[in-house]
Amino acid sequence: MHRLQSIVLEHTQLLLKVMEYTAELDCVIALSVHAKENNYACPDLTEENLLTIKGGRHPLQEMYVTPFVANDTHVEKEKSRMKILTGPNASGKSVYLKQVGLIVFLAHIGSYVPAESATIGITDRIFTRIHTRETVSVGLSTFMIDLNQVASAVQFAGERSLILIDEFGKGTATVDGLSLLTACLKHWLSAGNRCPKVLVSTHFHSIIQQKLLPLTPLLRFQTMETMQNGDELVFLYQLVDGYTNTSYACHIAALAGISSDLVQRGHEILDLIRNNKPIKRKDSKENEEEMKR
Repeated sequence: MHRLQSIVLEHTQLLLKVMEYTAELDCVIALSVHAKENNYACPDLTEENLLTIKGGRHPLQEMYVTPFVANDTHVEKEKSRMKILTGPNASGKSVYLKQVGLIVFLAHIGSYVPAESATIGITDRIFTRIHTRETVSVGLSTFMIDLNQVASAVQFAGERSLILIDEFGKGTATVDGLSLLTACLKHWLSAGNRCPKVLVSTHFHSIIQQKLLPLTPLLRFQTMETMQNGDELVFLYQLVDGYTNTSYACHIAALAGISSDLVQRGHEILDLIRNNKPIKRKDSKENEEEMKR
């Protein structure tokens, strides 16, 4: 046994190299097999600073959702550098952001990509503010972690960078979050044609309603298409041009199993707020009658 150990130790470096190459070969085979089985396409990497994906899909989500709705992505050098996505919760915004990031990443490591076709400009960095990993080990609040992620994008993103931001600003007061998000978007737009490729999903509809961003060909508004069938909200998961002024929170609450009484009360309060009417307790009349007695 000791002799065997000695022989193995003599060839440690060689064995480590064999393990490294075996692992790399295993990854390449896994990527190729999966690409063939799931009809992936060979991406075209180009020096042009653009991003064109036809029929893009999320590589993991499509394995569990049938049928998966594919979506296109078009980012040109002088147009649509920044996309702002609106739509209800659970309409597919986050999945779309992730699939774009994954397709760009897969193309840069030499893999085929889940799409009908893809032309991808060389990308130097991918910045994300999508998922916040909370941990007591760093001693930071959720919002502070979000800020750190966005700060990195503001400081280091260049014209060949890809920035993916999912609902930044929701961890603080609405006005503060809206202000910070708008300031970041204006900062990137101010770079003109050297603006990074930026995809943002948000429920801050005031950005659109109050026209907080300059009108420029670099900016494009898109939304996840939905359809109302009576009282039911139907998700089509199709990305289209335009925007929505509501997040349909009450509909989503009903889908999540919130009781109909609470959902109905939510609708009532929402209508009162939209019509600038005072909000009273539902039992306020009963309380007034009891006080009079």
